[in-house]
Amino acid sequence: MDMEPSNDQEVEEIDETYPDDADSETEDEADESISNIKATIGSAIAMIIKSLWKLGAFLSDLLQDYVREVPESDSEDETDPQNFFYDYLLNDLNLPHSLEGNVTRDLFAKIVEHIPRWNSHFEVYSVAKKICNRCKMNLEYPFAHSYGLNIVADSLRVLKAAFMDFTFETILKVIRIHSKMLCNKEGCGKQNYVDSVILKLPSVFTIALEWENNETGEEIFETASILETEIDITAMYKYEGDSTFTKYRLASMVCLCGDRYNCVAYERNRWVRYLSSETQVIGDWDDVLSMFRNLNIRPEILFYENAMQRDHMFIAQGSEESEEEE
Repeated sequence: MDMEPSNDQEVEEIDETYPDDADSETEDEADESISNIKATIGSAIAMIIKSLWKLGAFLSDLLQDYVREVPESDSEDETDPQNFFYDYLLNDLNLPHSLEGNVTRDLFAKIVEHIPRWNSHFEVYSVAKKICNRCKMNLEYPFAHSYGLNIVADSLRVLKAAFMDFTFETILKVIRIHSKMLCNKEGCGKQNYVDSVILKLPSVFTIALEWENNETGEEIFETASILETEIDITAMYKYEGDSTFTKYRLASMVCLCGDRYNCVAYERNRWVRYLSSETQVIGDWDDVLSMFRNLNIRPEILFYENAMQRDHMFIAQGSEESEEEE
């Protein structure tokens, strides 16, 4: 009596009968995946540029440096400096081939490192200092270089839940000093919490948020509600410089919405959302938080500009608008 083929046999027969179709589907899926990754990375670069355009430091001398550094552009629309800048970076940067980790943080670092003269506006050089708790020796470790702080988003919620009265600045300080360093005196080896000291203030202080979990809109809202639009860098670092202007204001953010990036920026006394080809007026900060929750938008990198510098930019903008009205 003839037996019907098993499921395994059927699968084998199908695979043997249509090998070209299966290979074609696999290739199509791979091409689609690569295309999606490129589109997402292109979106991230465009919104990083848009966010930088909202910084006074960038618009003053960084843009001038860029024009001198890159005298020619492959862009068809050379009248738009943002397109000019986008095409240049897209062609010259060594772009990632995956979307692992915080894409915007990594791309931003590549961008500022690509033109070294820009680094000083974003760089934070800190040195760890401490008097050892055991041997009382003065400890000083080598300078550490960064472009700000990298924070796991979930850690903000955890610390806020444990310490309800902690401000955003206090939470950042707790996260930053969590690591210990060994006393380097021979025979001691005591692990000490250390103070991070900075001697020079950056023009722009960046905070990158790493979203490790598939946060819901409510969890995104809880995290973003901890953020503050003004911070004092001396609450996180010990500052030994001579400037009294240590406050920074949130100027712009690069945010992820689905698989595309947005820029959320503060301009003309309200928050605005920039998408690929349109602009939406959001309103005040509470409206921004509501938007994060309702649309599941995750802020990935925040640009805080020195308050004095930012005030000068707004004064200049106000003067230009008055002249236009006249």
